[in-house]
Amino acid sequence: MRKRRVSFEIMTGMLLLSFMLAGCGSLREEAREQRENPIMITILAGQSTSDAGVEDMIEEKIMKEIPGIELEWECVDWGENFDSRLCARLASGDAPDIIIGKAQDVKTYFGTGQLAEVNKEWMEGIEKESLESVTIDGKYYGIPFNAWYQGVIYHKKIFRELELTVPETKEELLYVIKVLEEHGITPFASHYMESWKAGNTTMQFMLNEVFIHNPQWGDEFRKGKQGFAGNEIMEMCLGNNRDILEHSWEDALFIDQFTCDSRFEKGEAAMYLTGSWSLQFANQYAGKGDYGIFPYPNSTGDARLIRETNMTFMKSASTRHPETVEHILETIIGDKELRKEIQEFTQTYPVLKNEAPGFESCIQEDIDYYEKEGRIIEAASGNSQLIWPFQNDVSVQVLLWLQGKQELEDVLEYADEHRGDSIG
Repeated sequence: MRKRRVSFEIMTGMLLLSFMLAGCGSLREEAREQRENPIMITILAGQSTSDAGVEDMIEEKIMKEIPGIELEWECVDWGENFDSRLCARLASGDAPDIIIGKAQDVKTYFGTGQLAEVNKEWMEGIEKESLESVTIDGKYYGIPFNAWYQGVIYHKKIFRELELTVPETKEELLYVIKVLEEHGITPFASHYMESWKAGNTTMQFMLNEVFIHNPQWGDEFRKGKQGFAGNEIMEMCLGNNRDILEHSWEDALFIDQFTCDSRFEKGEAAMYLTGSWSLQFANQYAGKGDYGIFPYPNSTGDARLIRETNMTFMKSASTRHPETVEHILETIIGDKELRKEIQEFTQTYPVLKNEAPGFESCIQEDIDYYEKEGRIIEAASGNSQLIWPFQNDVSVQVLLWLQGKQELEDVLEYADEHRGDSIG
């Protein structure tokens, strides 16, 4: 009995050991399989000027947290190439698993049927204004990640030295320009080499001249009730680009954003109609830069600072790896440290309620003032009415006008002729 019992125990132990070894072998085999045949997740990222490098931050986080996958990135300029590249991929049946664009892209591309609904639970805590841009029929098709502010960034030191105050009206702005030029200071930094710049500034003007008073202007435009040609307000919006150009550097038509940002940082101009992305060059001076921001004055004296929900994650409706994509998105949006790292790098702001910015912004005091005064307008109020591909198309015509190659009337008529392209 004893011998048999000992033999039985040995046999049992040997069986248990073989099972354990088989289990370890299975785990090793699974790990080897993951290494040799990882799940490939494709990402198309439409990047704004300050976003290049964010993909490395995201990949580092995902590779650390989620084994057995690889990320295949295609990063393109959002203003110039994102629309054409995304449309080409969708048309060829090569939809990326994850799309990173702007919040306004949700309504632009929803009609393609290629955007999947995202987890409603992820949207809890996101500010209402950002959610509106990604909501269709009560469902969410994009995850807002950050936001930035647009307006006139200015050197406070120059304003203090000349005893200038922030202008609220067009007349006050003209006075500021006059004083600056009398003291040999270039009023505006500007760069009109890229069409996206003209598109951005034109929409800034339209938000505070048109959409602030008539949120449905784009719908009326497509019905023929509104138009660009023969419209004094639209002439003024496009004409403001000429006003800035005339009070900028002589070569403003031929320089890019990097050159313009660098000159402005050196104090070679007092004001800069742009967005917080142009403060990326001042990252090393965070909290110390002597900058402020105010809305470009409109004709009614009630202009608002512009807030735009920027990076937005969208899930492809045709992805073959929906669970993996959801795991990736949940990892990205749920990591507070990653959010802060990206905010500081891009000079953007949180979209979560009651979450403080991940960095000490040199224009935060002014942002807080306009927020408190209720003087904020969402960029989506204009961008959802006139989609970016239409804006950018018209901005190409604006550049031709600024270069003296056509008349303003030609630009206005062109916009009217292409009104059908103004909605997704």
